[in-house]
Amino acid sequence: MRDLSRIAGTFARARWGYRFDDRTALLAWQRRQIDSFLRAHLPNAAFYRGYRGAVLSDLPIVDKTTVLGDFAAFNVRGITLDRALSVALAAERSRDFRPTIDGVTVGMSSGTSGTRGVFVVSPAERAQWVGLTLARVLNGASLRRLLNPTALPLRVAFFLRANSNLYETLASRRLRFAFHDLVEPMDAHIRRLDEQSPDILVAPPTVLRQLAEAVLNGELSIGPSQVVSVAEVLEPDDRVVIQSAFNAPVQEIYQATEGFLGASCSAGRVHLNEEFVHIEPEWLDAERRRFRPLVTDFSRTTQLIVRYRLDDILLEAGEPCPCGRVTRSLEAIEGRADDVLWRPSTASGVDVPVFPDVIRRSMALAASLVRDYRIEQHGDAWHIRLDVAATNGDDPSLIVRRELEDLFRRLAIQPPSLVFEPWRTSLLLDKRRRIRCVERRAPAAALV
Repeated sequence: MRDLSRIAGTFARARWGYRFDDRTALLAWQRRQIDSFLRAHLPNAAFYRGYRGAVLSDLPIVDKTTVLGDFAAFNVRGITLDRALSVALAAERSRDFRPTIDGVTVGMSSGTSGTRGVFVVSPAERAQWVGLTLARVLNGASLRRLLNPTALPLRVAFFLRANSNLYETLASRRLRFAFHDLVEPMDAHIRRLDEQSPDILVAPPTVLRQLAEAVLNGELSIGPSQVVSVAEVLEPDDRVVIQSAFNAPVQEIYQATEGFLGASCSAGRVHLNEEFVHIEPEWLDAERRRFRPLVTDFSRTTQLIVRYRLDDILLEAGEPCPCGRVTRSLEAIEGRADDVLWRPSTASGVDVPVFPDVIRRSMALAASLVRDYRIEQHGDAWHIRLDVAATNGDDPSLIVRRELEDLFRRLAIQPPSLVFEPWRTSLLLDKRRRIRCVERRAPAAALV
């Protein structure tokens, strides 16, 4: 009953509360929340006991390596990394994600950036997450159905690498939740989906794309009213195919080990959840559009997330959102820091960044021949794998080479060696990384 009250309270505040006349009002309110959080909760974690009375800007910037290096010092329960990992890894092996540590849920990320993240949340925080998720995801029709006791329950299909008590908390008499484990083959998922006929479909874009193609090929006959992309970057070509198959806009959830950070609004633009988290941008370009976020979550008090640097690259929208919300909105979630490739400038010889969105635009020009691709930088060579469609005699690698060489000229950078390799099919469980820097050509140059 207490959890239900928390869910309802968070839902109401996130859905109908937190109305700010302008961004100045939001930031003033946020500063008060942060000050209160720092006074009441910061000293409860061992890492921050020497920072009692400090303001946010005085606190150190941390990252995944810092937190995993002394995990117990960042959570108020003193749960060690070994203990948390033992529970999380046992759940991974058994696929039973219900066990907790003294009632605290343990979760683990997929380790896309090379090191798996671990997090712990209390029952109250779990209930808050559910309320916020429902408030941000449910559209008007879904909400009316959920609240109507005479209507059929709302059916949700969730495709994720791992289940969690977080997701199981969503289940109720009015919400039928079905977890689809990505370790299972796609054929099994298609059979279950046809039986379930979900109203809301939640999955990584890689999976949504495969399900969309199954619908277009007549192998799957579901018609969800909401389609939600999670866990990976949603790329424009995938969005087009998914929306065409399901005849529904694709919503996005921006969530990481560090929390629920954002979701798309009624206008389709991702807004950061600044009513719950504070985001300091570390700007990556002279235009101050691209940034890496420093996250302070002033709503979580079990594991402290304070000035936590993410590897993500976010592209801020250039104008206010038509939906009217004043929270920071994004034009795109471009990927991770190691999705940026590097080449020396033809003028100075200094390495400059080649951001993933400009590479995606070039690859899109070859879309009629290329279904999918992977580009990895290994020093001076870019290794390229192409999943090609029917070519009618054309050589897709020549077309891709031409588009990339044109990009290099426009960016005034020295062209890398382009090495084309055979395509390799990925497992559903694998997060897609279309563009990735495995090895830089030279020591890092400072970003503008």
